[in-house]
Amino acid sequence: MSERGKGKRLYLTLPNGIYEALERWAESEDNKPASLGAFIIEREVREALEDGKIPESKKKLTSTPTDLKAFLTQLACGELPTNGQLVTLAHDLGVETEVLMELRDRVRYGNSNKKEGQTNGT
Repeated sequence: MSERGKGKRLYLTLPNGIYEALERWAESEDNKPASLGAFIIEREVREALEDGKIPESKKKLTSTPTDLKAFLTQLACGELPTNGQLVTLAHDLGVETEVLMELRDRVRYGNSNKKEGQTNGT
């Protein structure tokens, strides 16, 4: 993904108990605490935006979305983007992060919902 796809870094200090719980949660989902933390923060910020808790930005966004072609190419090649990359792309595209995570996970685990004998394009 492009450099912009990496997003901004934010360093946080969490109480020990909260961090340990985050570690356990991330481990249970075969994830990293930083990626899960980024996902949680992104979800909460989106909700706050939707609820009007965060003022609108005064500057217009004129940049292009994160490289969607690179994301789709990664998936097509079986490479799995990180949660951070998905959060950034979802934000740029104006879609829910969970949608992109589901696409990634379908590639990771295969589509178990495929009907027997079904092939691509049918």
